[in-house]
Amino acid sequence: MTIKEALNTKVAPLSISDTALDLALLEAGLDGSSDYSPSTDGKAVDMVWAGLLLTTIQVVEVREDDVSIKYSSDLRGMYSAIMRKWFLFDCFAPLKPTVRQVQPW
Repeated sequence: MTIKEALNTKVAPLSISDTALDLALLEAGLDGSSDYSPSTDGKAVDMVWAGLLLTTIQVVEVREDDVSIKYSSDLRGMYSAIMRKWFLFDCFAPLKPTVRQVQPW
């Protein structure tokens, strides 16, 4: 399996074109025709996948009079899962304040 085939498998539900996939691989510095190895290429492929997820995350709200319909998908949850997998910063995670207690004595 090549790197492009592995990435194409991950992004299949997103309906992303082959040219966009090639561009994302090129920008990440990956050769799509080389063999995919999860131990060496796994993080890079996941980062490309996360980048493609960010381009497709949408929240559409339709309002008419007093009726509101929201269309959303859980792509943010998928993005957060990828970031947690590699112990990276998740921009969608709620921020937790850091409390430091200073004792004057």
